[in-house]
Amino acid sequence: MRKVPGPQRGSPARYIGGMVCLMGAMVTLPGGFIQMVRSLERGGYGTSMMTYAFAWLGLGGGLLGLGIALLIWELSVRYDIRH
Repeated sequence: MRKVPGPQRGSPARYIGGMVCLMGAMVTLPGGFIQMVRSLERGGYGTSMMTYAFAWLGLGGGLLGLGIALLIWELSVRYDIRH
């Protein structure tokens, strides 16, 4: 006799983690752009301030990608979407 799998339940940790990552990205990306504009106004490209701006933008991009990936994973499990 073969068991039929029941409906899969999503993980609240994935959902909350994804939302926290997206909220963090919404804070860090504008912060990185503001930092970049300020550094370009002060000294131009190649200053140490640009390193911080790129770090902020990299962190924001990483959080954005991670948040989207977690939400896609969570929703695909929750609604049983197969590829």
